[in-house]
Amino acid sequence: MTRFRFLALLVGGLGLGLCLTPLVAEITPREAQRYCVDIVLLKGGAELRGSLLARTPELKIAVQRDWLTTHQPEMAKQAAELESQQQKANQEQLAQRITSWRTDRADQPRLTFVLDRELELLKQPAGPKVASSQFVIVSIPSDRVRRVFEAPAASRKLAAAAWFERLERVEETVLGKLKSQVELTHPQWTTEKFDISDRLPNGQPQSDDEWAARQAIWEFEFCKELSFQGTGNFVIRVEAGQKPDLAALLSQSSESLLGGQLDLLGLGDLGLEGAKPKAPVAETWQNKAIAEATKLGMRGFVVTRSEQFTGKGPAVVTSQFFARLSDGKYHLIWSDQVSTDPATIPAADLKRIEDDPQIQQVLKVAKALQLGNEVQQAVRFGGAVEVSLNTATGHFAEFRSRYNRTLDGPPLVITSPTP
Repeated sequence: MTRFRFLALLVGGLGLGLCLTPLVAEITPREAQRYCVDIVLLKGGAELRGSLLARTPELKIAVQRDWLTTHQPEMAKQAAELESQQQKANQEQLAQRITSWRTDRADQPRLTFVLDRELELLKQPAGPKVASSQFVIVSIPSDRVRRVFEAPAASRKLAAAAWFERLERVEETVLGKLKSQVELTHPQWTTEKFDISDRLPNGQPQSDDEWAARQAIWEFEFCKELSFQGTGNFVIRVEAGQKPDLAALLSQSSESLLGGQLDLLGLGDLGLEGAKPKAPVAETWQNKAIAEATKLGMRGFVVTRSEQFTGKGPAVVTSQFFARLSDGKYHLIWSDQVSTDPATIPAADLKRIEDDPQIQQVLKVAKALQLGNEVQQAVRFGGAVEVSLNTATGHFAEFRSRYNRTLDGPPLVITSPTP
């Protein structure tokens, strides 16, 4: 299953000879819970603290360079030497990949422009930017790992906030004390985002899957994007910058709320573009989106949808980005979920939704069937869906922004991708 860890920022790593220094006393499970970082115990008694990225086929963990230098000096030295050795080879491979890609997409002037810029940057001396990064990414063979203590999501976010502020001894400070330190500058840290991608070493080796995923992100950004929106198993394609098609989504919801009575009255088609005909049961929303992407030759696409448009409870919207990886199949490489309470939607937004000509068609039919209250509920729910959609769209823009700055970083985490 594809997953992103450490705020979706890290991967790659250094395959190092394990010249590790055992700690005086091994940490216990109860003690590990007192800290906000992931803790890895290795055979022989050595310990690493940071943010766990993957556990198979080998363990990858991001560790602050200063912490590694202090607690595992031999490994820190090996890391710096290996980064220097790998840098030139990685840049040469990246230049070859970019050149080949540019040839394949010669008909995309916006993309070729940014690819030419990347090639020029690769010609410049790299200097000490890799070895001076805040973090180093370490790879450990799985058979050398004895035990792993993974911190809860809230604890990992606290660690990210502390690392963002470059607080001292993050890995060794207990949760309560670290929380107090973070709240001095970020009292609302639980709702903030801490992008520390610029603290990572660029120029890491990229697997074929990572490179393919990065191509998909860049072509979505610098070529024509492919986006879908929908609810349940119903999705429609939307153009770049198009607002959420609440009319189509509400029409689906209204048909469900009216219990099929519209069809009985011969009013099943409310004139809402995209609402009919319904997709065959066998055609899932994934199949529909993949078929469209395959036909258009797109490397990636995004689907933003509400799982159930019932009109009750919070409006939950999921946004997912799929990329065509090295096996030629589309895989999920990023996902986000946003929830909005319909009760929080301002009256002005409800009035705007109700005044939409297409929504008026839904309300008109509902009034004739004396089902106005239920459709009014659907309108309020639709407003909450709109908020969730817009928020999810913003999160997707943040994800793209993180990875479309340069092609040699930050590392992109893809582990055991599944179609």
